[in-house]
Amino acid sequence: MAFVGLKYNQDLFASALFLTIGYFSYAQDRSEGLLQEMEVQNNFFDAIRFRSDLNFNSNKRILYTTMEDIEAFNKKYKDSEMSLEYVIRNQLHTAIFLNQKKNYLKSLDGSEFRLSQNSTAEELTNQVVSLIGRMYYGAEEVKALAH
Repeated sequence: MAFVGLKYNQDLFASALFLTIGYFSYAQDRSEGLLQEMEVQNNFFDAIRFRSDLNFNSNKRILYTTMEDIEAFNKKYKDSEMSLEYVIRNQLHTAIFLNQKKNYLKSLDGSEFRLSQNSTAEELTNQVVSLIGRMYYGAEEVKALAH
């Protein structure tokens, strides 16, 4: 009888393990599918450069914004020749996802950081630059903006 109970527990454990692995696989596939759906929308502007030197889930950050038009980011960044869009998408390895419910930044490790609502493109860009500049891997990217 003890053998039957042991076999039952092994089967139960194996089933639970199989279901858990299946769930996480499904969740990862679903997450990747949502990202792919997002990227084909006309309000998603992918990063121009990606971080291939790090081992994170993502090789880019994503700026989710309530801004409706990418043209708002065509203004010059401070006293430089770079546009706000170029700074975000190229210098800071960040995609821009327009027409969202809130302004927030999703970092390379998946952390989400709230940004001020009802900001102009300039204010939003300055917040993103400041936030990324305080990140371990973002500090060098922001330092490079000054040169």
